Amino acid sequence: MKINTKVTPAAKSAWVRWLPNALPAAGYIAFDNTTDAPFDITKIKSPGYQRITVYQTVVDSESSKMVKLDKVTLPAKGQFAFAPGQHHIMFEKPTRLITPGDNARFIFFLGDGTILKVRMPVRTSPELY
Repeated sequence: MKINTKVTPAAKSAWVRWLPNALPAAGYIAFDNTTDAPFDITKIKSPGYQRITVYQTVVDSESSKMVKLDKVTLPAKGQFAFAPGQHHIMFEKPTRLITPGDNARFIFFLGDGTILKVRMPVRTSPELY
């Protein structure tokens, strides 16, 4: 049974950091969950990239590293953000030439079966556009 979700991308939070020569690109987006239940993002797909992986940056006293995650949880009545230095989405192996100014398309799959279709602008930095 599908739950009626009220999870939406937060305004102006979505963007993909462009790097030259088809290098892996990092994506950032925030989600608002206005329901009383948490939801997991279990998968992300895109017609523009062959491989998409979610990472969390973990910092200890001597170094930082990226830890691959199988899912992230959107808290009940809260927000979850993929943000620089915290969590990010790694987009690899573009299926076409992607350049700054493009809008990359993504599908976020939630654990209850809901899908969210999102367009994320491609930029060289978060301050642009």
